[in-house]
Amino acid sequence: MNESRIELTERLRREGRWSEASQFKDQVLRGLREEGMKRNEAGDEAWRQMAAAFPALPEQDVVVASGRVQGLGIPESWGAIPSNASLQSELSWVTANRLRVVEEKPGGVIRVRLERAGSPAPSHAAIGWLETSIRAYSKFIDVCARSLKDEVDEQEMVKRERMAIDEVRGLLAEMLEDEGEGRKSASCA
Repeated sequence: MNESRIELTERLRREGRWSEASQFKDQVLRGLREEGMKRNEAGDEAWRQMAAAFPALPEQDVVVASGRVQGLGIPESWGAIPSNASLQSELSWVTANRLRVVEEKPGGVIRVRLERAGSPAPSHAAIGWLETSIRAYSKFIDVCARSLKDEVDEQEMVKRERMAIDEVRGLLAEMLEDEGEGRKSASCA
């Protein structure tokens, strides 16, 4: 067994398979004890058989089970990515790459292949938004719509501020011209 019992238990819980695996182990343990095997030996063998019967799922196989998405491991080829980036860049990455990386399979299995993304995610939070788009697509769309509205509102605000700045610059230029003309008149007199 390559994993310790604790590691095996934690992995199976992450994969959403602990209940099934635990029942398998208990059945094997009962069978071995009925065959006359000592308790410690039977326990060790039951754990070994459970580990063999429930190998680690490929990291890109994601199962939607009881509201949790599992297996969204970041490919090593991406290197280190920051925890957060701008919300706009995170949402843009998800919308640009979701169709490339998410495959819906029969039986509720969703396969996520992050290596197929057009570019590495801008942050770990972007992976969280991808998970949200899988678990609660309508919520993800609502966030995107609000984000776009905020972006449009922000662009309008920037446009108004630029116009106001241009107006102030125009007024200052006029004041400087008037002041320059006033000095010319005073010097001529």
